[in-house]
Amino acid sequence: MIDFISQYEPILRALAFTATLGLLCASEIFFPRRLLGARFGRWRTNFVLGAGNIFVMRFVLPGGLVALAFHNYGGGLVGRIDAPFWLEMLGCFIILDFVIYAQHVAFHRAGFLWPLHATHHAEQTLDVSSGLRFHPFEALVSLAFKAAAILALGVHPVCVIIFEILLSSASLFTHANIDLGRWDARLQAVFVTPDMHRLHHSRLHDESRRNFGFCLSVWDKIFGTYRDRPHVNHETLPLGVEGFPQGGLIEALRHPARYPARYLVRHGGQPPDPPDAK
Repeated sequence: MIDFISQYEPILRALAFTATLGLLCASEIFFPRRLLGARFGRWRTNFVLGAGNIFVMRFVLPGGLVALAFHNYGGGLVGRIDAPFWLEMLGCFIILDFVIYAQHVAFHRAGFLWPLHATHHAEQTLDVSSGLRFHPFEALVSLAFKAAAILALGVHPVCVIIFEILLSSASLFTHANIDLGRWDARLQAVFVTPDMHRLHHSRLHDESRRNFGFCLSVWDKIFGTYRDRPHVNHETLPLGVEGFPQGGLIEALRHPARYPARYLVRHGGQPPDPPDAK
């Protein structure tokens, strides 16, 4: 199985992405959580950003994180622990999941990182394509976070392959405009769900600093950043960042430069809620 995953990595990635995207797109049509407007312009921007980020990251780190793992396997924490391979995989997945949580918190709370992440939060609607909408500079910072974690762990390359497949699939899933009914609240006991993550995209400052998790909801609960429901119903929850033009690809790339500098100093990134918003 390990050899199979390593040998057919590109095919497995493509199949997982296509299958996840197709299933979620169909679910958004038949089981929508919110009414959405026209999609074509937004989808074009978001998919171009997603494809461009893959190109940029492969240019900066040829072979990607998997190549880094191949050269470093056993050179970190894993090399000092004699554990069954399945336990090694599980442990590394849990640690990497926490790294993504911590990285996400940093993007919101570090004033110099938030303008990059604001491109992702600028949209006033949310669907599966939003899981691809990240500024290239944010993608590079995220790459550095993950590379540092992989070097410290000395994780097996197959673990990195599986984790990256789960990372991209979870990003699509948590941003999807789908109504899971009662299952959404039940799944939040363990996993990050669309409702849980939609609250994180709220226009309210307090709510947008909640629910940072990527896959497991446990980190938000441990560190006190979990919130189970927004201040209004999900169907009418205002999303996005006030003052950002929606625009297209060029506008998305310009978002970091447009962010008001006064917010970076006074509020550590995001603006505060207006007095009448709570």
